[in-house]
Amino acid sequence: MQKRYFLIILLICTGLILQIQAIPSCYYTYDQISQLLTTYENQYPDIAKKVLIGYSQQDHIPIYAMRITDNVNQDEEEPALLFVGQVHAEEVLGVQITMSNIAEILHNRNQLPYMQWINQLDLWFVPTLNPEGHNVVTSNLDISYRKNKRDNNMNGIFDFSPLVGYDIDGVDINRNFSFNWVHGDTLLQPGGLEVYDYYRGPAPMSESENQAIKQLAEQYKFIYSICWHSSRTGNLSEKCYYSYNWKNVRPSPDVAFSASISSGIASQITKETGTGTYSAFPNLSRQGAFHDWMYQQYGTFQSLIECGTSNIQPDSTLMVNTVQRCSNGVRWLINRALPSSSAVSSSSMLTGKIRDAVSNEPLEAEIIIQQHHAPWFRPRTSNPITGRFYRPLATGTYTVQIRKKGYWDTIIPNQVVQNNSWTQIEVLLQPKASATLIGKINCAGDNVSARIIIGDVFPDTLFVNGNFIYHGYEGEYPVKVYAEGHFPWEGSITLSPGENELTLELSAAEVLFSEDWESGTDRWEINGPWVRENTLSVSGYAITDSWGGNGFYAMNCDVWIKTAQPIYIPTDASTMLLFDSHLYTEYQYDTAKVEISTDNLNWECISEKSGQLDYFQKEMVSLDSFQGQNIYLRFRLTDNSNDMDLTDPGWTIDNIQIINGNATSANDPTLPALPRMVLYPNFPNPFNPETTIRYSLAEPSDIILAIYNLRGQLICQLEKSSKNAGDYQVIWNGKDNNGKDVGSGIYLCILSDKKAKLLQKMVLCK
Repeated sequence: MQKRYFLIILLICTGLILQIQAIPSCYYTYDQISQLLTTYENQYPDIAKKVLIGYSQQDHIPIYAMRITDNVNQDEEEPALLFVGQVHAEEVLGVQITMSNIAEILHNRNQLPYMQWINQLDLWFVPTLNPEGHNVVTSNLDISYRKNKRDNNMNGIFDFSPLVGYDIDGVDINRNFSFNWVHGDTLLQPGGLEVYDYYRGPAPMSESENQAIKQLAEQYKFIYSICWHSSRTGNLSEKCYYSYNWKNVRPSPDVAFSASISSGIASQITKETGTGTYSAFPNLSRQGAFHDWMYQQYGTFQSLIECGTSNIQPDSTLMVNTVQRCSNGVRWLINRALPSSSAVSSSSMLTGKIRDAVSNEPLEAEIIIQQHHAPWFRPRTSNPITGRFYRPLATGTYTVQIRKKGYWDTIIPNQVVQNNSWTQIEVLLQPKASATLIGKINCAGDNVSARIIIGDVFPDTLFVNGNFIYHGYEGEYPVKVYAEGHFPWEGSITLSPGENELTLELSAAEVLFSEDWESGTDRWEINGPWVRENTLSVSGYAITDSWGGNGFYAMNCDVWIKTAQPIYIPTDASTMLLFDSHLYTEYQYDTAKVEISTDNLNWECISEKSGQLDYFQKEMVSLDSFQGQNIYLRFRLTDNSNDMDLTDPGWTIDNIQIINGNATSANDPTLPALPRMVLYPNFPNPFNPETTIRYSLAEPSDIILAIYNLRGQLICQLEKSSKNAGDYQVIWNGKDNNGKDVGSGIYLCILSDKKAKLLQKMVLCK
């Protein structure tokens, strides 16, 4: 505590402390906001609704939105727009703008264009997404406060400071969104004076405020949005930022259209001086920002608007003037969302419905605009209830792809999007016929526990113990089968309507080379800052290129690890490279390659990936083309950027193996009959107190699923019913038929029908 006071005194002496003063009384308090929203709902119950969307992180203050639309208690097929007044506590001008917008629309409900807005759009206003920070500022506790009030040091005290940048508690909500969260500030950011104010939080989307807006956006998938900010330094004042052109060299696929929207808004807002208007700029940095996240997650075109000047809490006269000027931009954006409007130069929008071609039922399907698509997009999907989608696009011609699991893709080439009104399309997706794959995974006649991955765009993963039943759809699919200690199988299957069979025979694997990093790096030549670490690994140690496992790879790096000695690839069987990979690089630019050389000079790339694949996954690469040769193995990462902000956490590798063996598919009629019913291993196991039990049926059956102890006594009957063919799961909560907890021990899960009885052992550990 003494050090903190010394720092305050030091900064006072150096002139770096903010003058303590009161915020003008013209700004709404949280209680006033809440009461006004209630009043509006009561005055206009048919078009205005006060909606609770979540609670604040520390003080659990309700976060409210005002929804304005006709039939306000129903979800209709209307494009939704979102306006957020405040995420940073001290930036109170946006709250006033948003509250003014609400009042203006409601009071003019019977006039144009307000009547059009209400009848044809779904408008959402969140005056403050940060109510506890807003309370800190409007109560004059700290008018320079920026964040929420998370208790970062967990001392039970709200630690704030009159020094700008030295509020120990709190998380910057606009750095906590999951897209590029890793680039945000840590709690004590080295360098500079604002060592706490931009803290990104302990994990992506850790803050309840961020979760609240996510839940709202998940439901309504807003097409346009504005989030209001103010620049405390004035360096960013009177600007509209859109997504994005990182460091002016990494434009988003929609950057031109994003620019047109933000430029349209900016052109309507006159600067405080009365000369000129706001300007539009792409976001240049990657720091977990709200508008980039909305674009990546939902395709929402959100403008971050820095309203006002460095005087971010002006007196009432200037405040009202700023609200009036900024509201012109809001009006422009709402008019832009209408089916047509003479107030804007273009209303271009692609919209339509997606339905099942047989049943005519609406479908939730992915809509891809091939000219504006990126692999890191979360799928842009239609409404699951109505099948309706909205995709803002500039006037032009596009290739549209519609896809959904269980349906054949539909591609619409040369789709024209017109300028002055919405372009409407209707899409009927043809369903695929149901297909069942019944199979076994054996090794010398014994069942093999394995992981099966079927499909690529919509992959399914099965954890099986020899037998499996997979319910899917007709078509051709890639398949990977991995079983510890056995040679894996990789191939494709063509599923025909109805039943299909697959029996895989996996040989035991002969290990030719193995590296788990537990004994160091003596067998490797290393170029770059690769280190062993045990904080991110499958087990024990792994190796990473990320500067000790705690940072990003270097700009323009070319780093690698290479086997010091050659490895002979025999000719008597197949050979596979296996390794666990955890990858986080810039998509398409920074690549992680696996390379092979037979002379230690010339290298051939046999596998290449990039992007955010930040979870360990088993990679399998065939080495059969190198049979009869000695090879060197190299893992290499290269960066192609002009700024450190364009680098990422990098590549972590564990459990490298080169194995020899065979895996074959053998549908031999002499093999044992394929299963009609499968009980899979429960997960987790051991468990406390709940575990999930999964089973599959190849045909309709009358089944009983029950738990027994080792003495054969019935503990709990989970199911007794007639079931159709399909996949099922049940949760057992560690209780008996009377609802009493059972003790620790080994229990038997038994699935039975009239023809068979299947058993799995389960361990309950309390």
